[in-house]
Amino acid sequence: MSEPTLPTIKRLFAFSGNRCAFPECQSPIVEVSGTPTGIICHIKARSPGGPRYDSKQTPELRNSFENLILLCARHSKLIDSEPKRFTVEYLTARKSEHERNGSIELSRADAIKAETLLKDYRAIYINITASGHVMMNSPGAVQGQTVNIKTTKHKVQVLPADGTIGFDVPRRNYVKHLIDRYNEFASKQPNRRTPFSFAAIYALIKKQFGADWERVPLNQFDRLAETLQVKIGKTRLGSINRGKGIPNYSSFDDYCVKYGFGQHP
Repeated sequence: MSEPTLPTIKRLFAFSGNRCAFPECQSPIVEVSGTPTGIICHIKARSPGGPRYDSKQTPELRNSFENLILLCARHSKLIDSEPKRFTVEYLTARKSEHERNGSIELSRADAIKAETLLKDYRAIYINITASGHVMMNSPGAVQGQTVNIKTTKHKVQVLPADGTIGFDVPRRNYVKHLIDRYNEFASKQPNRRTPFSFAAIYALIKKQFGADWERVPLNQFDRLAETLQVKIGKTRLGSINRGKGIPNYSSFDDYCVKYGFGQHP
């Protein structure tokens, strides 16, 4: 099966500003560390049975700049799961709006990120046997008795499911904000007898909520946020800030406004 060219992906990445094209989403396509967390998506699916597939489209047009859009993992899944809502016309319009202020210039660092993104696109190969029936949870899914995933990565990442905190970008980012703030404050605790463990808070969450923090059910968001806020307030630095009237963390609403998520219920 044909694939997008590197010049196309470089152009796409430059115009994207390294941000997901979904309205109001601020998720990066490639992290500062160089890890790609976004996905090269086709507006009209690249294979028969996929969402918005156009049988009249040539392989060249299918992998052209005009038919590609960069999205975070969450919104990639969302648009392919609801193709009647996210039509070709809708996605084309959002792509145009998103890329309107993009740059045609690409720094060397961003060129490397674009190359990494294309390598990630190529990373997973699926071999399917001729008989049997396996459905992957996606429209136009691959079917087969055995699905073997070959990847250049040492570990295959399983994304958080719908209905979990990790699937909701604003709430995921806010919880991570609180976790990072707790570790920042707690690591500065004076007179510590043992080295500080940045992993301890993750173990505590798993013990109290029965799951890794990203897989905690969404209906437990308020409770998890409050738990972290209390722990931040109990640190020495948190206590000092509270006495001076200095906020230890942003409220969820303030965080959403600050980072462009808007108001959330």
